Amino acid sequence: MSSNPGIKVQQGPGRSTRQQALDDLVMATNSSSIVSKRSVERIYYPDEPHFFRFFVKKFQRRAPLINRGYYIRLHVIDVAVRQFLERPSDKTKVVVNLGCGSDVLPWQCMTRYPDHCHNTKFVDIDFPDLIEKKCRVIKETPELNSLLTGLKTDVGNHVQLQSDQYVQIGCDLRQISDIELALSTFLDVAQCEFMFVAEVSITYMETAGADSVIRWASTLGQAEFCLLEQIIPDGADHPFARTMLGHFEKLKTPLKSVFTYPDLQAQQARFASRGWSHVDVSSLWKIWSSDQWLSADERKRIDAIEPFDEWEEFALFAAHYCVVIARTYYGSPRMVPISSKAQEKLGVPVLIPDADVREYSGTRGQRRFGAAMRLRNHLGEEFLANTFGHGTNTRLRSYDLYAKESPLGDIKTNHAGPNGRMCHTITDLGDHGSLLVGGRTSPSSALRDCWLFKKGTNEWQRAEDLPLPLYRHGITRLGGSSLALLIGGKSDSSTIFDGCLLYQPSSGWIECEISETKYIPAFGSLLISHQETYHSVANDGVQFYGVLAGGILQHGTIARQILRWILTLPKNGKPTISFTTLPERIDSSAEVMDTTNNHDELISRFGASGFVSHEGYLSVIGGIVADGIVMRDLDILVIDISGTSYEIISACRIAVPPRPLLIGVSTELVDGQLVVMGGGATCFSMGTYWNSVCYTLGYNPNSPVHGSATTSSNDRKWTFSRVVEVTEATESQSGSIAPCNGQGALTVDIPRLQISTADAFLAVLKAGKPVIIESGDLGNCIKTWSSDHIVQQLGFDREVVVHEANTSKMDFNSKNFAYVTKKFGDMMNEIENGHKLYLRALSEDRPSDQPANIKADFPQLAADFQLPDALSFVAENEFSSVLRITGPVNMWLHYDVMANVYCQITGSKRFILFPPSDVNRLSFAPGSSSSSIDVFSNLQGPSLVGTHPHEAVLQPGDILFLPPLWMHTAAPLSNLGIAVNIFFRNLENGYSSGRDVYGNRDLAAYEKGRQDVARIANGFSKLPLDMQNFYIKRLADELAHKI
Repeated sequence: MSSNPGIKVQQGPGRSTRQQALDDLVMATNSSSIVSKRSVERIYYPDEPHFFRFFVKKFQRRAPLINRGYYIRLHVIDVAVRQFLERPSDKTKVVVNLGCGSDVLPWQCMTRYPDHCHNTKFVDIDFPDLIEKKCRVIKETPELNSLLTGLKTDVGNHVQLQSDQYVQIGCDLRQISDIELALSTFLDVAQCEFMFVAEVSITYMETAGADSVIRWASTLGQAEFCLLEQIIPDGADHPFARTMLGHFEKLKTPLKSVFTYPDLQAQQARFASRGWSHVDVSSLWKIWSSDQWLSADERKRIDAIEPFDEWEEFALFAAHYCVVIARTYYGSPRMVPISSKAQEKLGVPVLIPDADVREYSGTRGQRRFGAAMRLRNHLGEEFLANTFGHGTNTRLRSYDLYAKESPLGDIKTNHAGPNGRMCHTITDLGDHGSLLVGGRTSPSSALRDCWLFKKGTNEWQRAEDLPLPLYRHGITRLGGSSLALLIGGKSDSSTIFDGCLLYQPSSGWIECEISETKYIPAFGSLLISHQETYHSVANDGVQFYGVLAGGILQHGTIARQILRWILTLPKNGKPTISFTTLPERIDSSAEVMDTTNNHDELISRFGASGFVSHEGYLSVIGGIVADGIVMRDLDILVIDISGTSYEIISACRIAVPPRPLLIGVSTELVDGQLVVMGGGATCFSMGTYWNSVCYTLGYNPNSPVHGSATTSSNDRKWTFSRVVEVTEATESQSGSIAPCNGQGALTVDIPRLQISTADAFLAVLKAGKPVIIESGDLGNCIKTWSSDHIVQQLGFDREVVVHEANTSKMDFNSKNFAYVTKKFGDMMNEIENGHKLYLRALSEDRPSDQPANIKADFPQLAADFQLPDALSFVAENEFSSVLRITGPVNMWLHYDVMANVYCQITGSKRFILFPPSDVNRLSFAPGSSSSSIDVFSNLQGPSLVGTHPHEAVLQPGDILFLPPLWMHTAAPLSNLGIAVNIFFRNLENGYSSGRDVYGNRDLAAYEKGRQDVARIANGFSKLPLDMQNFYIKRLADELAHKI
């Protein structure tokens, strides 16, 4: 076979050293990919033969988002190849995998579709080094080579392995003439029909080289091409695109074709201009929703495999990957419709409102899937809170407080309240307060508790629980009343609530009767109510009106429904609700009706927020749509819903940098300003994007202006103020902490310092007082140590010994917990679901006689953790480094003999410390370093009068210095806490010489002194009791005077 004329290929001498190094980096992307594919293989296809396992030494369960992303990638390739194999043909079918890596497509096809593989040859092509390794695995693995007949290796002409069913070609894809020569050794091309597969492979090539491969493939007669690779449909500055591009740049494997072919239209033109007469193009997100690729039953099966709720992040990922199915046959060239052009055909003014940004400091403000709430201080000034949600590594039991610039006064709030959660709602019910409803911990653990935030006292009070746990529900205040309507939501990872609930302050939750419905149950819908209340003549009651839009249906696709609802509250009887379709308003003056340009899909969003004005203008903000991402010009839509149809009036673009990601944000409309707080998303395996600023937009939906920007008359912008931690509520569920009335101990806040030199830390050590060290560099662990990451690094099945308690207040003396052995993955899942577990890691090799050492015990994690340079004394005198992972349990009151630093990595924790001088007031038994006093319950009571408690609240990145013998107890403020606790020797001598695994064995002098005390006491034992007391007290007084 001769090289085809007119095709420019890269030829000549061997690659340079630098070019070879870059090729090696491209090959390295295979290693991560096959680990993820192995995870999908094992979890999603349990009943099939597994082949990736032969190329992956150790199974690592990936996070649900990664699993689902790789599942859809594998599924697309499988469907495309299966359809090719099933198509009748007299010719030999050849499936060529371009840049195959360690993919096992041939073996999957031969076992899944054996009847269609009789006259088929599978060809893998990749770099020679990678193919050689793959060949070696095949030769050494009976489960692989037993399916191949006529097997031979080192055939020549770049053919590494050849059999009747399968061939390997070790060749650079840029060397097309070499590939042609290799194919000619075992194929008669004229008698073949080709299927080319390129799954995220040729995008690493220079674009000209990749285009040459595409053109060359079209010259081989009857051929198909399945391309799966990244796109940037809304530009390189889209937060997901920026994260994705940065990830591959960091790996030094930049995506080459994505800038020349950034979207579906460009990819379609790419193939159509290179010899492919029939081109279908779609995004992975559109494919997920297409019954042609994935049936509703299959999507339900996937949902049942593992709990999943990363829908926005899945859509972002899938919308940035395209699938091209191209053919050289089936008639003349034609362009298949790519997707709905609704986003391009909107035809309304795109407004750019005045905008201001205030940058977050460090990880402050990094909170997603929380809920916004309005508060006021004693001067009537308004504040905003972004409550609970997910932080950098875990769910948060706190809220971020925002204030306008230069407020006249501060705001005081009560700290007791709900547990940490995400995907909950907070609804302002006017004077009645703000109603928090439900939410979840993990996707399979929904919550049913409800709370009212009382505006007069700024404290949480427990409200009536939901009749069933719910998250991702829609809820709205009904007009100007103190009532709320709730529709939809999920009660667990697979069940959608199909009812409607009415909240009344006097009677709690009441189920509504649904009549005349077009509503299909969904979760994540946008629910709003008009401001007006109407009288119902029919039953002497009242009626409320509103709109329900979007959400996700039971089979995992966006609900394209925009419904007008009417809720009737009769004077007597059950409330009823009806739903009718809210159609788009048609321009009756148009000469030709355009019925194809329906904009329902732009409004039918998942995870959007919204506000409605008195005039009936609905603002829809952010979320995802059926096409995937919301284009930048449509960040915000303003829609007239005042009548029985809707009309999109205008759109708003947030033009101020940095470009926001309107996913997981909390929004609030205040005095002509739209405030956007928090937000962000996990960008698949490529990193996490966080909005780095708070946005204040001049925004007045009461008067949407056609064609001009909206301006706010309020120049004071919103800015992040502080984090407010929420603690456990009292038994009465009032959310208030009883005042001490002068009887409780006075708590002192432990000071916060920034320490930049070793001398500065030595001064702290010499002072012997606890401090919180801020802004110390602890390494990448602050960003990476999520629950999923740690399990991935350490292995799901690794066994550890943990404390398992049946109460949140562990007591070492009464041993109200058990030591149990659990798999690491199970432990993390149980902690995520609220189980009372606590891990204090021990030495992996010699737990009974060696102290813990994170570098030896958890080397997979140790590389991400470091001590700041200023703490070099700690590192040089380290005794042990302990990994601590905490669920919702308190650590008992105790003291450590060695000084230590507690480095908070994930979550937040509250510490109470007492100075050594308080030891006689805290019920420490002789010889014991632990006390049974429940400090947190007694802190405001009389039992701790005379003590000197010091309080610290640690956030990720904080380092607490604990001097020797300072007694301390700790309570988590988040569902998951991860820390590294480093004990170090600060005395030159005096430590006990015996075994000391935990670093809290009392000093040698004390242990010897206790023996002396026993002998002294024995010397007085034969005297009368009153004489014993007299002389022992004198000796004690004498001993005290010696100090």
